[in-house]
Amino acid sequence: MASPPRKLGKPAVTFGEGEVTGPSSTRTSSRSAKRRSPKEPEADPALIEYERTEFLRAIDRYKRRTGKTFPSWTEVLDVLRSLGWVSPAKLEFEKRKTAV
Repeated sequence: MASPPRKLGKPAVTFGEGEVTGPSSTRTSSRSAKRRSPKEPEADPALIEYERTEFLRAIDRYKRRTGKTFPSWTEVLDVLRSLGWVSPAKLEFEKRKTAV
């Protein structure tokens, strides 16, 4: 069975000098603007930089220890957990488990 012919013409979305144009770009930006909460606190740039550096160093240590250049996502999660990160899903699960 032959595949349908490709339509030629302008692409739906055009990427240019830092701009995104097309039929969906306006709709997406207005939706995301509605989802943003004005109450959301601003993140401290110094804290973010510290956490980013700590994470990158932990990943580098892991790569050196295991000899892997590209750890899997499961291994990245293990590194995050070693730094003390707990997923919100796990917190919710533990909360429900103790409530029973």
